[in-house]
Amino acid sequence: MYVTTNYNKTMRKITIIIFTFLIFGQVFGQIENNGNPVFNSVMTNEKNFENFFLITNYYTLKNNIENKHSSVFISETPSLEQIEESAINLPSDFFLLTKESKMVVMILLQNDPKREFMTIEMKTNKQSTFPCRLTGDITENRANEIIKEKYDKNATISNGNLNFNGKQFKIISNKEIEKAVLALINKEKLDHKPASDIMIPSQSEIKSFILSETKENGKLDFFTEIKGSEYDGVQIKPGVFTTKQSVALYQWGRACFDIGVNTVENAYEIFSEHQGKPVNERDKEYIKSGFYKEWEK
Repeated sequence: MYVTTNYNKTMRKITIIIFTFLIFGQVFGQIENNGNPVFNSVMTNEKNFENFFLITNYYTLKNNIENKHSSVFISETPSLEQIEESAINLPSDFFLLTKESKMVVMILLQNDPKREFMTIEMKTNKQSTFPCRLTGDITENRANEIIKEKYDKNATISNGNLNFNGKQFKIISNKEIEKAVLALINKEKLDHKPASDIMIPSQSEIKSFILSETKENGKLDFFTEIKGSEYDGVQIKPGVFTTKQSVALYQWGRACFDIGVNTVENAYEIFSEHQGKPVNERDKEYIKSGFYKEWEK
């Protein structure tokens, strides 16, 4: 396929390795046969403490359970029962303890087969599990996503509970989860573990890299080579045609995802800054398609 072939050729030129997904999968053995991460995730918070930095991340349902490129794929149109089971049982929140941008420990809140914290020391790859006494049915991030994505038009949140699919689920708040994680760090002295050589770039560093490499002749410049023929037709699948400009936007959006841009909205903001004006709705659709690899499903 034109998109995949040219995209891969370009990405092989990138010598600066920026990642947020694959290393987690490799460490936890969560890479599927095609090399895709088990879960796609987004960063939700960053906090600086006295001697460490804590990055909070959330494994979304969207772009996972309905995404064939994710190892937790269920269906392109999952039922409410499937969404409910996934929302409760699949891991939701994980934390990265870093020092001077170097990964020290990853802390994962697991729900199945039982609720516990799983940690991995990034320097040695040592894995450990610890009891988790958090009570409730569903995390706050999951409950909020269910409402945001409108999986169930009748879903509501009230009095610390999620009403979804005709049932009520007690929400475990982000504040409770963070408190439990900090207690674990303190008790097990995780902040005293040696740092690895694995660097975690900030979103601002990722943004700067993408802006720099999207400039003319940069490694993410998919646009200069098609000047003058932007609207020529190309085939992306048997019987499916689009323009070279659309393909370029798709490739750029896909690159943003692979490099570690947090959300497609962040990708829009970066492209807007690159071109010096807001992104129009048509261009957003192609960037979004690339970000979610929609042409490759």
